[in-house]
Amino acid sequence: MIDKVLGSQTKVKIILTLWRHGEMNMAALVEKVGAAHQTVIQQLEQLIDYGVVEARQVGRMRLFRIARDPAFQQLAEALARADEWLATRV
Repeated sequence: MIDKVLGSQTKVKIILTLWRHGEMNMAALVEKVGAAHQTVIQQLEQLIDYGVVEARQVGRMRLFRIARDPAFQQLAEALARADEWLATRV
């Protein structure tokens, strides 16, 4: 199952972005991830379906964040640490 959760570069970028920047709306997330709007929507919806990301409605705006489940918090933190470590090596 983890291969489905982390199976695309866009999903990993979404997880890292939400971990580093906290709760975000779609426009900000698309800008930070740097992928096409439709791609981010598709990958984000899958992450929501898997329970990794939570969404909430505030007025007309939908906000997204890493799920509060400790397992997903640890996953996001581990990805961020690995990303930072790899950035110093490559």
